[in-house]
Amino acid sequence: MRRFLFSAICAALLISCSHEAEHLVLWTDRVEFVSYAELFNASQDNVKVIALYKDNLASALPPAKSERRPDIIAGTFLRSGMQKKYFSRLDSLFGKHALSKQSFYPSLLEAGRLKKRQYLLPVSFNLPALVFLANNYNYPQEGFLSFSDIKEISQKFNAKDEAGVYSAMAFGPHWNTEFIYLFLKTTGVNYTVKDGSLRYTEDEFQKAIADTIEWSEQINGGVPNEMDFAFRFLYTPFYEQVQSGKSLFAYATSSQIFSLAEDRLDELDFHWICNDEKIQIEDDAVMAGIYSASRNKAAAKEFLLWLLDEDSQKKILERKFAMKLRTQAFGIAGGFSSLQSVNKNAFPLYYRALLPNIPSAEKISAPKILPENWNAIKQNVVIPFIEECVQNPSAPQKTLSERYSEFAEQTTQSKSF
Repeated sequence: MRRFLFSAICAALLISCSHEAEHLVLWTDRVEFVSYAELFNASQDNVKVIALYKDNLASALPPAKSERRPDIIAGTFLRSGMQKKYFSRLDSLFGKHALSKQSFYPSLLEAGRLKKRQYLLPVSFNLPALVFLANNYNYPQEGFLSFSDIKEISQKFNAKDEAGVYSAMAFGPHWNTEFIYLFLKTTGVNYTVKDGSLRYTEDEFQKAIADTIEWSEQINGGVPNEMDFAFRFLYTPFYEQVQSGKSLFAYATSSQIFSLAEDRLDELDFHWICNDEKIQIEDDAVMAGIYSASRNKAAAKEFLLWLLDEDSQKKILERKFAMKLRTQAFGIAGGFSSLQSVNKNAFPLYYRALLPNIPSAEKISAPKILPENWNAIKQNVVIPFIEECVQNPSAPQKTLSERYSEFAEQTTQSKSF
């Protein structure tokens, strides 16, 4: 259905394009770019952009000599493509009458650079958070919580009944494996695929797993207690888990939080999760670049300049809310804008809960370069491995390498059919 919708919209856009205009093809894994292309096309008559959806965008990029080539690429997990020379340099976009480097979050802009040259521009990102009931506790005003903060608050909140069973538990790190993954990532665990093998910083991984288990033992009486509490009380969506008062925090990302209806958000508050004063953005940040084999690079730059303009993004948000598309996807391309001024000046007009919680530039930290099919690797290999290590830290049934080999073999077999 999603692909049919894209085809129908793209056909309509093609019909509307004038013969004189430059025609550009944009490949993306974010559906919002169809709407953005439509807005851009209506804003001028020189360039017309057609947005085409690609499920595995970073893996779908064709060789430079292919006739089926895009001009613009916008989506997730594109950074490994810089090393494969898929992208053109964008340094010329920064100048007196073009983009300003100071407009972006520094760590995100740096993430699109390779050997001091700009190949990708950040478009949007999401952040990890803990959600809580707005009037449930006196929380600090900074807008973020460190891991040590969470532990300290949890100890004060936890309670047991007469039988010694937990009747209230503020937060269990093992309630959500995504939280454990975040903990590992922010404490120095890295993953790379090299020579057909998935490698990771094993010492850091083992220490971080041990730290989460120790957290559970010190604060919540152990992982089994956390899982028993979750089984009894936490079988509802994250926003309902905190409403009962049995738990204090629930883990969620900014995209999940701001895809909720406004009336649900009125009851909730949230703080960003940080470590060493840094908030680690989610892996699937959206970036955009110009394909190295594009024949229309000058026109493609016009689209990027339009997309990463504050006024353009204000119009994008205005249109999104006018069409009542608020809950379909958060913000710009599913997340915060990469432009600081848009988050500060425009987002609070549409997302009121953000007013005291706009992330500051110096706290934002971009992840390491990840493999182009990282979502699949993470869900099928890394997350199950983390769960197994928590259950049996000394001897998991399968090593990470074994899990990845099985995954790679299954992926190869599925492509052969």
